[in-house]
Amino acid sequence: MAAHLTGVRVAHRAILADIGRLAGLLAALAAAAEPAAPARAGAIAGYVQRFNEAVRGHQREDRILWPVVLDAVPDAAEAAAGIVGFVADHEALDVLQAECDAAAARFAADPGRHAGSLAGLLAVQRDLLAAHIEAEEQYVLPVIARRVPRAAYAAAQARIRQADRCADPAWSRAWLLSHATEDEARSLVPAGGAAPVVEERQPCAYAALASAVFTG
Repeated sequence: MAAHLTGVRVAHRAILADIGRLAGLLAALAAAAEPAAPARAGAIAGYVQRFNEAVRGHQREDRILWPVVLDAVPDAAEAAAGIVGFVADHEALDVLQAECDAAAARFAADPGRHAGSLAGLLAVQRDLLAAHIEAEEQYVLPVIARRVPRAAYAAAQARIRQADRCADPAWSRAWLLSHATEDEARSLVPAGGAAPVVEERQPCAYAALASAVFTG
């Protein structure tokens, strides 16, 4: 039975959608006649930093999944050579995201002065993430779908959940689900998950923050 790839596909969709709108938002703020209000600048900075942490979590998932992929392909040496490029992307993203986090903090302190530098870093990150995810979807996900047994993939996902070091898992979960369809969300929320009240509060809190960031 094929691996269930809904989670990774929704994560890719969420990453691409948000880096696009963050880069667009900061470009608009950098060109605006007036700087963002302090409260909104702080909300934007916090959102950028949480987004970067969510992307780092996705990168940690890749590091657990890649050995599973290598075990499943007939030519592991060729596959390993291809994965080297993904590792290089991750290393570049690590550096870029650290710079973005620092730029976001400076933007929160002085939005008029630092909107341009944060906008530039987010645009670079947008382009790198777009190329990286396009390559993953073209070369890696088809291999997982064809060759990795569902049980092996599920076991890797369990290891990923155990190793999750996200600083704000509730935010990351609500952010991810905000980009999922109803059917996808049902498949991503495990049976016996959070209590209904918690399930309702998390998306509401995320939606309020996203509104403060993207609509002011």
